[in-house]
Amino acid sequence: MRFLILTLPIFLTACATETTFITPDIPTETLTPCPISDRKVSTVNELAVLATEHLESATCANGKIEVIATVLKG
Repeated sequence: MRFLILTLPIFLTACATETTFITPDIPTETLTPCPISDRKVSTVNELAVLATEHLESATCANGKIEVIATVLKG
């Protein structure tokens, strides 16, 4: 009985004549990287600007992750 359980999936997959791969359609804008600032900081005001730029980059990346998740769910 175990022999049949182990060989049955092999026999069922051998019947397929060709393999079809389905690739999701993800917009090209979603696959571009989000810009990250390489600003040099020397004052507190510049540090605040750098923190804001990093927050915008993180928001951009999270938005792209959400779009990809939506496309994959389907």
